[in-house]
Amino acid sequence: MRFKGTSVLFLVFVVLAGFVYFTEFRGKEEKAKQEESKKRLFPGDARDISEITLEYEGRTVSAVRKGEKTWEITNPAGLDADSETWEQMASNFVLIEKDETVNAQKADLAPYGLDKPLVKTTAKLKNGSMPSVLFGAENPHKTFNYAKRGDSDEVFLSATMWAGNFKKSLTDLRNKKVLDFESDSVDSLRISAMGKPDIELQKSGMDWLIKKPQEVRADNGEVSSFLSSIQFARASAFAEDTADAKASGLEPPAVQVTLHDKKANVDKVLLFGKSPEKDKYFARDLSRAPIFILGMEIFQKTQQPLFNWRDKSIVRLGEGESSIDEVEILRGADKLVLKKAGMDWQLSDGKKTQPGKVSDMIGTLASEQATQIIDMPPGLGSYGLDKPRLAVTLRKGGKEVEFVKFGRDNSSPMGVYVKTSSAVVMTAGKKLYDTFDVKASDLVEAPPSPAVLTK
Repeated sequence: MRFKGTSVLFLVFVVLAGFVYFTEFRGKEEKAKQEESKKRLFPGDARDISEITLEYEGRTVSAVRKGEKTWEITNPAGLDADSETWEQMASNFVLIEKDETVNAQKADLAPYGLDKPLVKTTAKLKNGSMPSVLFGAENPHKTFNYAKRGDSDEVFLSATMWAGNFKKSLTDLRNKKVLDFESDSVDSLRISAMGKPDIELQKSGMDWLIKKPQEVRADNGEVSSFLSSIQFARASAFAEDTADAKASGLEPPAVQVTLHDKKANVDKVLLFGKSPEKDKYFARDLSRAPIFILGMEIFQKTQQPLFNWRDKSIVRLGEGESSIDEVEILRGADKLVLKKAGMDWQLSDGKKTQPGKVSDMIGTLASEQATQIIDMPPGLGSYGLDKPRLAVTLRKGGKEVEFVKFGRDNSSPMGVYVKTSSAVVMTAGKKLYDTFDVKASDLVEAPPSPAVLTK
């Protein structure tokens, strides 16, 4: 009977809790939503807006919706729209809120800055209506703007953020995208800089290869970074309407970057011209008329030497890095052999090495980048590589995967000459040499500390 009574009390508690939630908390939420809805000037859905017109500083800019989230500027004609900005304004229009009423009667608008509003925003709805709102001067505390609907005499306060959402420069409203493409869809790249040989790159699987001026592997990260810098670049401004391609240095261009978009099967071409001011350049998408102004990042990358585009890896182990199971280090007549046993590495006498020590050595080699590449070395003796002072061999299952020979030091650039299975000679940082310039005593695991006897 006691259990039954407890169950009844629990059910009563649940019912009361539900009542409190729906009458207090849920009721407050609904009331807050209703109050917020009352503040809105134009309740509705942004998708119902088919046209937006902005009037400010004697200028009128209009755009119409051409798709779900695509917009087209109709005034002034001939300008590409930044659809994201126009779509955001449509979303903001239906969220505009009014605060307290300042004057409910017809009054002189000059004291509120509404005779010459900061901006007038008009939206055309699908049902044909054309509501508008005027934003005037800020109040003394600069927390609100004076505002009014176009079809009402009431002057009210509106948070300054609402006026800011529509006070856009013409540059803000225009399409500032440099080139329209997806990096993953690009399968070839050509950089033609005035006075320099062309650099041509081609994608092969997941890797990039340099095809001109010589055929070598490319630095995948460098190419990907370059493509991303173009894909996400935005114009900082647009040239005056009177500017032409020739005067801007775009005919012929100082630099031409050509990307082949395999998805669209079309070339995307970016042109660079003169510098109108420090660290900025006239530029143009060849498929569009506007001349815009870009920062220096992309232009500077087009000027870098071929070496920067090359794969500078000392060795290319890739996923095979973790499968290396033997490392041999030869210094003159001294040989040090390290073998993997399960998760551990051991010396030839069976002693364990310090945890992670050998794996870190291999990892350092795999990540090291050359600071110089000599494609046609006159002879290994010139670099101390005919009789290397240190030679490292990596094996897997008894088969040689790669080797690295260390020659004499180089002064410019500073480092040490190295030679792998490739035909080139490279300069690597001295740190790489020091990593493998070790003895067994440097690697062996320290014996455990003797137990301390206690009385």
